[in-house]
Amino acid sequence: MGFGDFLANRMKKTFEKTMKKSTLNEDNINEVLREMRLTLLEADVNVDVVKTLLDRIKTKALGVYVEHGARAEQQIVKIVHEELVEILGKTNKPLEINHKPSIIMMVGLQGAGKTTTCGKLAHYIRKKENKKTLMVGLDIYRPGAIDQLVEIGNKNNFEVFEKQKQNPVKTAKEAVDYANSMGYDVVILDTAGRLQIDKDLMNELKDIRKNVSPDEIILTVDGMTGQDVINVTNTFNEELKVTGVIVTKLDGDTRSGGALSISYKTKLPIKFIGEGETVSDLDAFYPKRMADRILGMGDVETLFEKATSVVDNRTMEKTMRRMMAGQFDLEDLKNQMEQLAKMGSLGGLMKMIPGMNGKVNEKQIEDANRKVWLFGILMSSMTLKERREPRLLKSLTRKQRIVKGSGRTEKEFNELITQFDKGKKQVLEMVKNFKQGQFGGGFNPFGPH
Repeated sequence: MGFGDFLANRMKKTFEKTMKKSTLNEDNINEVLREMRLTLLEADVNVDVVKTLLDRIKTKALGVYVEHGARAEQQIVKIVHEELVEILGKTNKPLEINHKPSIIMMVGLQGAGKTTTCGKLAHYIRKKENKKTLMVGLDIYRPGAIDQLVEIGNKNNFEVFEKQKQNPVKTAKEAVDYANSMGYDVVILDTAGRLQIDKDLMNELKDIRKNVSPDEIILTVDGMTGQDVINVTNTFNEELKVTGVIVTKLDGDTRSGGALSISYKTKLPIKFIGEGETVSDLDAFYPKRMADRILGMGDVETLFEKATSVVDNRTMEKTMRRMMAGQFDLEDLKNQMEQLAKMGSLGGLMKMIPGMNGKVNEKQIEDANRKVWLFGILMSSMTLKERREPRLLKSLTRKQRIVKGSGRTEKEFNELITQFDKGKKQVLEMVKNFKQGQFGGGFNPFGPH
């Protein structure tokens, strides 16, 4: 369970447990604040941040009347949401990449995921900003660091500028000259890290900054580090004048509150958060959206952005036209699954749907992920004709060939066909209702059976 899930579940229980009355008074407000204090401290949110947040909530809650028609729970949630947004940094701070080339200098300690984040950031800039990005390998100390960056570049079609063991300052200058000559919009410098901050590291980073004058100096921090992340951030900022922070691994630990204390304690903006392993698992940080998630309200805006950035519109439009014509086959199901997979893990997507966080347990998510993986393997072992004409799969010889070719079992094959048949009925019923002006329901190919 990640940090956002932990807080969302605990906050929901807190409000349900303590706010049963229809009015706000000092007693039930104090009860909410006691529960919130325990939850936030357990999540490793900085003590000063917790105190400030709860003091603000109490002051505001005691000074208001419950709005007409609202419940006390709704009113206190509204107040908590407003104060969370303030603590988390108020607004999103976008990247400053208006020069050509704009230079982003990535810094951080070893183990924070900086090199992986360089690839994610390059992907984000290409998708969101439509800019041509050059990644530069400057970590000549960690074994395999430059090779890792090259591998990320090759896998995602990004050029990587590297000179192996050459002095990183010289390489950085040559990379910027190369970017200028080749028309690159953005240069991302993957600098060296250490297991701990030392004088040699900082001197090298200062020399790189002095020689290339980066537009952004982004610190990558590990969300699982704990309270020490504040000290690390302050030290880097004092030495380098950091312009923003990327928090990684927020999905990996319930005790990631230290990372989200950064904005209040250091006055530096969190620009991005990383939750996942794929190149698309980097999201711009919006305090309002994070507050929504913490309070279990979902995050529809980020979900929509993910969908529009990774989904193949032509494929989806074609599938929708077929569905509206009452047609739906295994090829359509395969296409839907592939588009869904591009958006990230099912668990991560469920958290963004309002009201769903906490409604679907880990076992259900695991089962759904298993079906996505399993059905994908089975359908990949079919011919296109078989996927377009599922009736052909009644043939015993075809079934045996697919089972053998996929390395799966006959039981799993039958599970796919049963689920598909149910899903197709849902599609036909949904289309019928839609045409009659009755909205509701929906196709769930991985639902219970």
